[in-house]
Amino acid sequence: MKSTHDTLAALKPLVLPLILFACVTNLAVLVSPLFMMQVLDRVVPSGNMNTLFLLCLLAFGALVVNGVVEFLRDQLLSSSSSWFEENAARQIILRRGPARLDGLRDVSTLRDFISHRAKTALDIPWMPFFIAAVFLIHPAFLLLLALGTLALVGLKAASSFLASRDASLAQAAHSKSLEALRALEREGPMADLMSIGQNLSGRYVSALEAQASASDAASRVEQSFDAAARFVRQAVQLATLSLGAYLVTQSALSAGGMIGASIILSKTIGIIEGSLGLAPQLRAALASGLTLWKDSRTDDGFKTAVHDLGGALNVQALTYPKAPGHAPRLERVTFKLAAGECLAILGESGSGKTTLLNALCGADPAPIGNVFLDETDVRTLDETTRARAIGYLPQQAQLLSGTVAENIACFAQDRDDAKVVRAARLAGVHGLISALPNSYETDIGKEPFALSAGQVQRIAFARAIYQEPKYLFLDEPNALLDHLGERQLGDAIMRLKRAGVTVVMTVHRMAIVNLADRAAVLERGRMIEFGPRAEIVGRMANSHRRLKLAATRTDVNDLIDWVQGQFVRDGDEDFRRRAAVIACEMFNFARTNGPIEDDRYLSFEFQFVDDTTCSITITEPRKSKLEKKVHKVRGLLRDNSEEEMPGDEASLATVIKLSERFEHRSKGDESAFFAEIAEHQGRQSA
Repeated sequence: MKSTHDTLAALKPLVLPLILFACVTNLAVLVSPLFMMQVLDRVVPSGNMNTLFLLCLLAFGALVVNGVVEFLRDQLLSSSSSWFEENAARQIILRRGPARLDGLRDVSTLRDFISHRAKTALDIPWMPFFIAAVFLIHPAFLLLLALGTLALVGLKAASSFLASRDASLAQAAHSKSLEALRALEREGPMADLMSIGQNLSGRYVSALEAQASASDAASRVEQSFDAAARFVRQAVQLATLSLGAYLVTQSALSAGGMIGASIILSKTIGIIEGSLGLAPQLRAALASGLTLWKDSRTDDGFKTAVHDLGGALNVQALTYPKAPGHAPRLERVTFKLAAGECLAILGESGSGKTTLLNALCGADPAPIGNVFLDETDVRTLDETTRARAIGYLPQQAQLLSGTVAENIACFAQDRDDAKVVRAARLAGVHGLISALPNSYETDIGKEPFALSAGQVQRIAFARAIYQEPKYLFLDEPNALLDHLGERQLGDAIMRLKRAGVTVVMTVHRMAIVNLADRAAVLERGRMIEFGPRAEIVGRMANSHRRLKLAATRTDVNDLIDWVQGQFVRDGDEDFRRRAAVIACEMFNFARTNGPIEDDRYLSFEFQFVDDTTCSITITEPRKSKLEKKVHKVRGLLRDNSEEEMPGDEASLATVIKLSERFEHRSKGDESAFFAEIAEHQGRQSA
């Protein structure tokens, strides 16, 4: 595929015709002055009607030719700008990230200039010609032209200076109003709660008022100077006629020369004024054109089309640096998967799981290292191969405005409805979609709240497998699903594996980990473990189940999910809830009795003592002297005291009451809190 450089180069042959057209249209400006000069200087004194007829015939012929040339010029500019935009945009749209938007903005700027401003730009080189014509008529007219030009330049500079502040304020207010409107749309029905919608609406209206006020102020300045510029043009024209009349009375100029000078000088001052207004657009067009011209990338010129990818995945030393002084997002991650294998990527929040997944699928390739699909680097695959061979499900998927069927088919123009239904059945959402008001033709844009977040995630999973990919990348696919959704997701992944699809998924909730053949554990961007899933998960489950939380955190959702994720048996609901409550209250007690600092972390360890008993331990590399407080709370519980306890002591009392056994241990520079929980609660004897 050609680059934008090549597309711009294809416009070169248009330069010569446009220059020729500009020659004709600008020479046509002389038709009226020459006609008037000949009529006043030759026909009027002599009364020769044959000369008048011949002059009229020549003038009308020249005007007809000029009209045809102007039509051809306008058509050429219009069709060329449309052709350029279509071809350049087709190349730039394949880029990723900010380069795509910046490139499209450059294309739009250049297209607008070609279609609307190029005519004025082509007139500018003819100003010396008109100045020379005025000089030949009489040098005195140049003084009027110079004075008019200085006046227009001064007015334009003053207008830009005085209106710039208000224009900037109007643009800032416009951006603020759009932000408030987008936030209001995102909130949807929830905007009516807690005055969010009312406050956002007030912010939007205030921004509109500020924008209108600033725009009106800028417009008043610009309109005032536009009126002054019109006065300058008319004054110059009047002064030209006055000067011409004076020169005629002094026998230094003919009456025809006076009229001709007036027409030519009016055209010249108009070109000068137009060029002053054109300057910002010309600078922007030149900058955009230069950027596109320097872009010698062929976008897909180095891409590879592969039609028979088998599913093997080979990752070599993936490294994703971070800002100086921080740990890398990924550091030399290396592993291999055979076709049809499933890998579960485990790790704490911020460990690099999503970064690794995006690098594997090519959405955000790592700058160092390689990801080979079979034997082809994912970065060199062409768009068609990537779309067909790779399926991707983000952690929080979104459906776009359009029907459900269009979303599943990725808005393909040649949508295969049979494949849409097949993907929906495989994802377990065919029944869900059939129950919608218009089934597969339900418009998400018109009914944005017809689906819950979990249902959107499941339909997005159908979208990820619509192309029947050989590689499927899932970012916490069960994060928003209920038990039924998780079971259907698991069934789909098993069928895809049997079909030879290689599946890589990041996992936070452990319910689907057993589907994986292999598991990898990330910690701060480094892969600390990789191997068979049973071994990795077994070590995590049976040896040290660990979690680290910052003491500055006030939410404990990750802690609750982590504790509840340890329980996999049916009927463990009460056991699971009590363990989560105890863990949260232990965290609150330990967190409160120590400094709330960014570098303070509390480490949790979960263990099953036997089938009916588990333990939770919080450790911290810091001395703590809490024996008196623990003894006090035990005493209050033993005496059934109704004394009101502070928040941290109330948390400790809850832990002691719900635990089978509780201990506070302090040794050297380390302190720990230990709680043992039984499936059937047994209160600790004080």
